[in-house]
Amino acid sequence: MYFSPERNTRFAQRLFEHVRNGTTDQTADMLPYDLSIYADASIAAAERTHIFEKLPMMAVHSSQLPETGDFVTVQLNRSQVIVARQKDGSVKALINACRHRGATLVKQESGRRNLFVCPYHGWSYAGDGTLKAISFAETFGACRTQERRLVELPVQERHGFVWIVEDPNGSIDVAAHLGPQMDALLADYHLDRYHVWRSATFEFAQNWKIMLEGVLDGYHVSFVHGATIKPYFYLNMMAIEDFGHHHVTATPRRTIDRILHEPPGQSALDDYAVFGNLVSPNSTFVLHPHHIEHWTIYQNPGQNADETGRCRAVLRILTPQRQLDERGEAIMEKNWKIASAAILNEDVPVGDSIQVSANMPHAGPVLLGLNEVGNRVFHRAWRHYMQIQQEAPR
Repeated sequence: MYFSPERNTRFAQRLFEHVRNGTTDQTADMLPYDLSIYADASIAAAERTHIFEKLPMMAVHSSQLPETGDFVTVQLNRSQVIVARQKDGSVKALINACRHRGATLVKQESGRRNLFVCPYHGWSYAGDGTLKAISFAETFGACRTQERRLVELPVQERHGFVWIVEDPNGSIDVAAHLGPQMDALLADYHLDRYHVWRSATFEFAQNWKIMLEGVLDGYHVSFVHGATIKPYFYLNMMAIEDFGHHHVTATPRRTIDRILHEPPGQSALDDYAVFGNLVSPNSTFVLHPHHIEHWTIYQNPGQNADETGRCRAVLRILTPQRQLDERGEAIMEKNWKIASAAILNEDVPVGDSIQVSANMPHAGPVLLGLNEVGNRVFHRAWRHYMQIQQEAPR
């Protein structure tokens, strides 16, 4: 069971009531805002300062680094990073650039090494970033090796993930970032017991916020996912536990009808609802009966630092077992196809169209309704991180 018995009972009570009455959780008021938040280059630049280089990012799952010497390379918002498992079991996050002339040090996605050797001039570094050797040192000249160690980023391993702050001069406290309620919820999930079954990186022609909001949105299922998801769920129906900047939501499956006669909480809800989780600023994951679908979404400026209408999304599928049997593999392949069809073929085109509208100068303000509870939490968190004090004009 994903939840504690107490939380399972709370959600069961609320979902049973919604199913019987055809209702959903709602916010106290609507939220108007301007589409320019998806297209304004100055906003994107401020996001880099206040969000992507300041806050902890769920960069790597711990199962990707099981042994000493294991490493993975990961693209953060603007930095390529080596994440390496140390001899004492800790992890370090190192900028993937040689301190001699800046060449990319490691091009492999993952592996196990004692040394990272630059392909340009052969400088070598230990897994903790220490410069170990300079090729032809006798002719290179005097060099303080401590000053030429790899640039290290603040990093912390918690709840089965390696969290990284992209600013090397920043600090990291994942528990404080999550707050006591979300921190306790992630502890209940025991994500450290999961394994990455498959991961993929996608690039989309839409702002990162549009992509994230689409994954959080339960209002659109009737219209966008008619052939893939709609038949399995009660529509426009959601219960939320709001933790300020983070949340968990529950959406009932049609199968919940089988347990409506029971006292709430008698059965675990894992097979009768899906649970969406927002870990602000840029991660969301959905709890399914057999797996967890985890998204982390970044800006994607590429060669153009002012580019706002693109994003890069990392999808990980987490499973409780490291190795799946034939039936388990078949189930996961089916779920991967469903997720791909729903997100890539259905959600993404709509999100791309929102970006088209955001690029127009006269599209006018837009609106979050009372029933868009998960998206409202995201906008609240985004405004807090961006230090925006006033609500948008109504």
